[in-house]
Amino acid sequence: MQDEIPESHHEWLIQTYFSDPARWLSVQAGDELMRQSHYNNRLYYVRSGEFQGHFQTESGIQKDTLRAGPGNFLGVYSFFSHTYKAMATVVALTDGEVAFIDRNQTVVDTDYTHSLEEQFMPIVVADLMRRQNSMLSLSVERESALTKLIETEKMASLGQLAAGIAHELNNAISVLARNTQWLVEKYNTFFENPRTTAIFEAGLMQGRFLSSREVRMRSKELMERFNLAEESANMLAQTGLDDALFKNYEDKLSEEARTIYTTWELGATFNDMLIAAEQSKHVVKSIRSLGTKQVNRQPGLDITDSINSALALLRTRLKGVEVHLDLNPLPPIHGNLGEFVQVWVNLINNACEAICHLVNHQPVLWITSKLQDDTIIVTVRDNGLGIPKKLLPLIFQPNVTTKVHGLSFGLGLGLTIVQRIINDYNGLVEVESSRTGTTFIIKIPVGGIHEKT
Repeated sequence: MQDEIPESHHEWLIQTYFSDPARWLSVQAGDELMRQSHYNNRLYYVRSGEFQGHFQTESGIQKDTLRAGPGNFLGVYSFFSHTYKAMATVVALTDGEVAFIDRNQTVVDTDYTHSLEEQFMPIVVADLMRRQNSMLSLSVERESALTKLIETEKMASLGQLAAGIAHELNNAISVLARNTQWLVEKYNTFFENPRTTAIFEAGLMQGRFLSSREVRMRSKELMERFNLAEESANMLAQTGLDDALFKNYEDKLSEEARTIYTTWELGATFNDMLIAAEQSKHVVKSIRSLGTKQVNRQPGLDITDSINSALALLRTRLKGVEVHLDLNPLPPIHGNLGEFVQVWVNLINNACEAICHLVNHQPVLWITSKLQDDTIIVTVRDNGLGIPKKLLPLIFQPNVTTKVHGLSFGLGLGLTIVQRIINDYNGLVEVESSRTGTTFIIKIPVGGIHEKT
């Protein structure tokens, strides 16, 4: 953009303020010219070499802010705002040389200007425009590079491997689904009492749908209403069955509590198995089609249902984890249940990896949902040790894992798939991490022209 500034004025500034060799500095690649938030009272002019600037957010994420080469200026904000505090850390990418002036620089008056601000204004504006255009170009290049990287990694990591195992996995999953359905039908014939059949079918149709908080509240109600011991009331509370059914047992409810619970649990377990079989099919299909958009989506999808399905799949994984749910009513969207179950399974499983291995630590998981300005917002938060800062900018790339303890197996594609799915709904995935835990924030627009179909 320097051609927009009178060349004579530009040359006059350089000759007047940056031509003294006593104020020239030689730098080597890797040298730090200034540090974010630290004192800086100098305005630098790059004579040779390349420089890069970046700043860190409060969550520890590092973001590039500028690239500068010969003829560019560094330290513009801190110098002309008179804060003398650097907004970013600037590091030399190559060997080079800079010239500088500081806050004590004497102004060389002209007929029209009497301050450094007046004299440097055209240069500063041009330099800021150059930085903005440079960062925009860099952003576009990175987006393009990331898209190509995902496609390349997909082909390299999943190509023949996915094609080779998909057939065998689908056969095994089909056997599981078919035999589970057969067991359901056989068990149904064993129940001669309609009341027992109703209990079994309630577990089969609804599964485990109550949160730990709801179970505790329901248990207290049952203890008071039917004069039950705590253990019996807790078992019956987990079933979510209505009082009307319990009243049919009259004075024998306490004695039959375990039988009722076992019958219901049998149905709920079959429910888990059927959900797991269906979801496994979707996972295999999703891995094979990573990067494609040919997904069957239907209207009326309830995000809360997908979260509950994911929790059911991970029930064993979550044993010992204190799970807090705050799931508010959400409007239905046009979507695919399997896709969203896969999103929550990946995020919850990652949280478990972060919290379940810690010694003398009570693992806690918070899952919340709400509607805000026509956007569904779901958060999955854990109380682990956080994601290392150096990994944060990379966690959505293929072959990058957030697991930092013990053995792990996988292609490092979990979060890549999560981001791909949410982006395909015009949504957004955000992450915040510190030494007290990690929070993933999923934002999904509801309906209207912004929703993909």
